[in-house]
Amino acid sequence: MQWETTTILLEQLRDAESLAWQRFAGRFRPPMIRFAQRCGLTEEQAEDAVQDTLMQFVEAYRDGQYDRSRGRLGSWLFTLMYNSVRSHRRDGARAPKQAPKAIDRTTFFSAIPDTDDAKQVWEQDWEQHAIQTCMQQLRSEVSPSHYRAFELMTFRDVPAIEVARQLGLSRDAVYQARYRVLKRVEELRLAYNGVEELTT
Repeated sequence: MQWETTTILLEQLRDAESLAWQRFAGRFRPPMIRFAQRCGLTEEQAEDAVQDTLMQFVEAYRDGQYDRSRGRLGSWLFTLMYNSVRSHRRDGARAPKQAPKAIDRTTFFSAIPDTDDAKQVWEQDWEQHAIQTCMQQLRSEVSPSHYRAFELMTFRDVPAIEVARQLGLSRDAVYQARYRVLKRVEELRLAYNGVEELTT
């Protein structure tokens, strides 16, 4: 699976490459849709809100308003997305009120959440989607045995000696595989958030 960093996607957006919009939207639309629906929008409203947000971002980005050194891409998108959700809730005549502080992550908000609550939920969902995207990419880059070694040690707490026995590897090879996979996960996560150049 070919991996394009967020930096590359942003550069392509600036250059108005024909498929850049589709690739950019395809990567970041899922957590945005989830957030909009959790804030009470219907599926159709959520799609409209996300489309509006992405278009606003692209216009602002091409106008030079997005400064990566001042914050992650996710933070910029949150501000635009939150405002878009509020707008669509008003347009839907839902008479939004301030939501209570307690968040039930299994249900939609019955009212528009305040900024702090919304930001907390956004960050959790954004990071979850980032990890899922990175893990999917990772599977295409490493050997099945190395990925399995990482999975067993990291997620199931299987001792290295047992992992080595199961996979027919040396214990040192198991430790090395886990280290390399963890390092690559972090590289992919930074690339997903568009901050990889700021940390090198």
